[in-house]
Amino acid sequence: MIPTHRGPLVRTVASAVLVVIAVIASMHALTLVIDPGPWLTAGTTGVILVSATSCLVRYLLIRAAVDRAAVRRAAGQGVSADRAADRASGSASFVATAAGAIVAFWFVLARYGGPGQRFEPFVGPDAFDQVLERFRQATETMSTQVAPVGPDEAISMVAVGGTLLVFLVVDSLAGARMPGFAGVPLLLLWTPPLTLIGEVPWQVFVISVTAMLLLLTVDPVGVTPGRHRDADSAAVRRAQRFRSWITAGTAVAVAAASLGVATGMATLPALAGTWNQLISTPSNTVELSSELDMRQPLSARSASTVLTYTMADGDPSGPLRVMTLTAFDGVQTNRNVPSGGMAEFDSSTLLAPEGEDATGEGRRMDVRIGQLTGAELPLPLEPRLVDVEGDWGYDALRDEVRSSAGTGPGAEYSVEIIDRQLTPDLLRAAPLSGDPRSAGFTLVPDTEHRDDIANYAREIAGDAPTRFDAAVALQNHLRSGQGFVYNPDADYRGSSDTVWDFLQNKEGYCTQYALSMMVMARTLGIPARIGIGWLPGRSDGQGGFRVTGQDSHAWPEIYFPSVGWVRFEPTPQVQTGPLPSYANPGVGSAPSSAPTPTRANEVPTQRPAQDPEQSDPAAGADASPGNEVSDQTLPGWAWVVAIIVALGVLGGAAWLLLRRRTEAEVLDPERAWSRVLALLAEQDVRLGPSITLRRAPAFIADEVRTRTGTPLPDDIAERLTALADAAEEERYARRPTSPTAAELEELTTTVTTELTEVLTRPR
Repeated sequence: MIPTHRGPLVRTVASAVLVVIAVIASMHALTLVIDPGPWLTAGTTGVILVSATSCLVRYLLIRAAVDRAAVRRAAGQGVSADRAADRASGSASFVATAAGAIVAFWFVLARYGGPGQRFEPFVGPDAFDQVLERFRQATETMSTQVAPVGPDEAISMVAVGGTLLVFLVVDSLAGARMPGFAGVPLLLLWTPPLTLIGEVPWQVFVISVTAMLLLLTVDPVGVTPGRHRDADSAAVRRAQRFRSWITAGTAVAVAAASLGVATGMATLPALAGTWNQLISTPSNTVELSSELDMRQPLSARSASTVLTYTMADGDPSGPLRVMTLTAFDGVQTNRNVPSGGMAEFDSSTLLAPEGEDATGEGRRMDVRIGQLTGAELPLPLEPRLVDVEGDWGYDALRDEVRSSAGTGPGAEYSVEIIDRQLTPDLLRAAPLSGDPRSAGFTLVPDTEHRDDIANYAREIAGDAPTRFDAAVALQNHLRSGQGFVYNPDADYRGSSDTVWDFLQNKEGYCTQYALSMMVMARTLGIPARIGIGWLPGRSDGQGGFRVTGQDSHAWPEIYFPSVGWVRFEPTPQVQTGPLPSYANPGVGSAPSSAPTPTRANEVPTQRPAQDPEQSDPAAGADASPGNEVSDQTLPGWAWVVAIIVALGVLGGAAWLLLRRRTEAEVLDPERAWSRVLALLAEQDVRLGPSITLRRAPAFIADEVRTRTGTPLPDDIAERLTALADAAEEERYARRPTSPTAAELEELTTTVTTELTEVLTRPR
């Protein structure tokens, strides 16, 4: 808490420190969408540097204005001195912000304008061109990758530059004596994680809100930094001190309540979840559907946490598969395929289909089920050892672990993942014999355009020398070639041959991409099936990873004798992230110990039934509209809205400041009396706390007689009494009848001028 009578240095520094704390805390909200890295240090350094610049400029301007005002009051120009101080306070905010903007611009150019990653203090036109190029690269990254993205130089520059822009707006509002509005621009730093992830770290919320509330105690509304005119009134000072204590206490209470709520949510199972679940209507549970329908647009999906997991080595898992699908009639998948039978197992049994073996070193994974139900256990794609309680069995043909009881919230199990060390060379060398044709993995639906689809596939991959090269050709054609785009709203409900229409229209989401690649692979005689499960999710910031309903995904798997089933990823990178290294020959033949973590907002589920009484156990989770997100990347309209909001805040602040500067102060009896007291204080004449307004004129007259040896002139005494009477009536009368502002202005100017002459007259 900063008392209202503190000077400009303490108040300016305190305001700057609180703004820095709030902005740096809010900057850390971006770590949900941008992996932590050197950009956090650069952002913190930039904020402190810009803050120091604006703080110094603001203090020097206000200090100079206060000194000039004191001189003018001593000369009897009290009214004009106060007005000049008000104008100087507004000007100081503009000039300080401009100085900070120059430093911020230089900092971004110096840090990100060089050809490498070094800080180059001397910038030139080349630095500006490099910054523009990196901004273009960042725009491309934001439109093609999913959150969280890596902290490369382009993304880091946008994060740091955006943080500095927000700081300038917040600092300008705080310096312009509008602390109540200063917290609004912080939402610009909260928008990306709220839009893409649905939450903001509770630490960010607590620290930012506390700093903004404490900012209210630094410069209460109506008090200009450096002004002391109200400080001599004991009643006014007590009221201001009480107001500051109340505001500071409120800040502490809000912070404590926020901390308590966040801690309770993190520790109590009944309250565990994310902040966005407090303001949405979550579904009870999430369950994946075994009936993928190529005709349907992407349905609503839940933001509920389906599971969390930790890895012993700290690296994320690859996708977690729940089930595999084989039967497809050209429109919809189903589970009407033979089962391999359920085999008992224990924690020492390696679970993998026949011929799929590995002898590498294991990676331990500990899983906790959240809002997920189903008969199947989510498991990594590689051979694994599973330690789980309950009556579970393993189906080697489907590569599924199932139980009649299924999963439920709170269940825990451990997995030891044995990596097969997949590489392009290993997959190219796989023999062609031993395909599991009996299970229907090469059946092609008899549709209207069956032959057209086969010809289409042969044009793409018919000349491939190996099965692996054919699979990669099909994958890359759908993923990044020939105009295919990700579109969750693609609608094929009027189609008679959904695969063919998708290949012609080239728009869809994971269901269309996965099933189309499976069908094309089968037309080439390559065994293929569909995997259903979850992408790896994202870090929870505490060493673990969280998977939500928005991470649901479908992908095709190709069979390689002596190797087993291998996942490929035809869905565009905008939803699935980079390819696994083995599926991208361009990265070389280095082994892939873990597929690259990805995140996608796609759920291969049916739309929930309209009648809640007709529940389908295979139907997807019913999510509220508030949980629906169509894309993990920030859409273009969101950037436009953010820019408009930022410009609106800046424009509104400028308009308010200009209005403050042009508006004349409306004088009332209380302000008029305060001016008289300020003048007397400058002449070392102070009224004690026991001196009432009614006794004040006589007390002042006695002080003048003591100081000068002559009585106070009658005309000055009369005007002084008139001002005191007006102030007394203003304070205590039920219906005061005060003089007009013009009359008070004339009366105050006359009294202060004449008192100055009397008190400074040589004896």
